[in-house]
Amino acid sequence: MKTNQMKVNREKLVRHLQRISCGGQVGEAVFTGTFGTVALIPTHQLLVTAPSLPKTKVLFKKAEPAGIAELPKLMKALSVLAGTGNEAVDVVLEMDGFRLVVDEGERGKLRLMTAKPKTIATFVEEETVKALLAKAPEEKNGIALQRTLLDGIRNTFSLFKATEIELHVGPKGGKVRVGGDNADNAEFESDALKAEEEYILLFGEPLVDVLSVVTNFNEAMLYLGGPNNFILIDDGGYRYILNPNRKSADV
Repeated sequence: MKTNQMKVNREKLVRHLQRISCGGQVGEAVFTGTFGTVALIPTHQLLVTAPSLPKTKVLFKKAEPAGIAELPKLMKALSVLAGTGNEAVDVVLEMDGFRLVVDEGERGKLRLMTAKPKTIATFVEEETVKALLAKAPEEKNGIALQRTLLDGIRNTFSLFKATEIELHVGPKGGKVRVGGDNADNAEFESDALKAEEEYILLFGEPLVDVLSVVTNFNEAMLYLGGPNNFILIDDGGYRYILNPNRKSADV
């Protein structure tokens, strides 16, 4: 595989990978030569589309995407040789056959195995991506994701060891409920959760893990698609499409 060297800021690359990983929801991914990716988790509850790294050279040809089977290992590899005080220093990446080389200069080199795209669990065909994106909400009438709301959701989900989160939507606004009917729960009212009709969307941990990587509070937006339909979260070009769970019928 012919390759160029890519010099990239270490912190920015790690942050890029974290926003793709979503707390481990995406543990492996197929990358383009500029480290963009589209990943669909095996449960089909979350599709992540991440942009290319800005202002970087193409590491390898677009027609030759590379699969990374262990994103956590790659993120750790970017820090293991860094040394104190070098966290923000640029790192050089290059491809050597089927290995991704992390070149730390005099501190050493790491060579990580890559994989064929179709062996990666989150790999998704282009036709499937187009079909999923066609079902995603239009990016209009978005709901700004305020930091206070996100912190409340994340903290109570962890505190209660919750497994579900509901978005209650209605003509006069709605609320977010963390936790189930028969467990500890918390509610956060939101005037922005508006729609012409009332409905409830049920999600699990993937939504909370996406909210945990949102940091661009000036731009991050939530878009609703209607009853039983996908929601879309756009965080500065990182797009997360989430499929709601079906609520079990009462017994």
